[in-house]
Amino acid sequence: MPAPDFVWWAGLAKKLNLLSVATSFVPLAVGAYRWSQLRPGTYPLVWVALVPGCLLGVLSEIGRHVFHNNIVYQHLIPLAETLLLGWAYWYALTGPRNRRFLVASLTVFVLVFVGESVYWGGFWQGENPCSHAVQTIVLLSFALLYFEQLLRELRTIQLEHDPMFLVSVGVMLYYAGTIVVFLLEVGMQQQQQIDQIWTMFIIQAVLLMVFNAFLTLALWNTRR
Repeated sequence: MPAPDFVWWAGLAKKLNLLSVATSFVPLAVGAYRWSQLRPGTYPLVWVALVPGCLLGVLSEIGRHVFHNNIVYQHLIPLAETLLLGWAYWYALTGPRNRRFLVASLTVFVLVFVGESVYWGGFWQGENPCSHAVQTIVLLSFALLYFEQLLRELRTIQLEHDPMFLVSVGVMLYYAGTIVVFLLEVGMQQQQQIDQIWTMFIIQAVLLMVFNAFLTLALWNTRR
């Protein structure tokens, strides 16, 4: 990619990344505004917007621009996302089989996260592709289980008013769409494929905005 185009592409990726972090404040604001009208099972969704979306997202950008190192926050984001979304699915998924699967899956994820962060890659340096891969498998499994549960219940519902259906659609789009970004990032860095890395970051930023849009709809349309 020619130098002027590369600079423009990198600038676009950085701006979209900032915009994607900013969109996390939208579901947080909606959740705070409608807190008294939310079901207890949707409270974790507000925490998803607050902790990994706003808090860790902003700290990551501060680390990137001020300290030129945001690895710690990037490590913590998938941990917070998985545990908080798992909390939401704990309310949504019924039946002992689903609950056992949920707990077992989250346990495996935490073990992989700790192993990769502390022993294999180092918490203060390096990437965590294994954690992202397991996170994707776990969260997509939860979403598919919820879709299956809706089909099995055979009840008439308005899906646009089912918060976990909307969140599950967002989960499917975001995590299935970004897993390649995290798996290929290390190899691209080693091969100095910088333009491809910026392209991956653009894809991630756009999909994060899509996820936040579904999260916002879930919190706005939910009813007690």
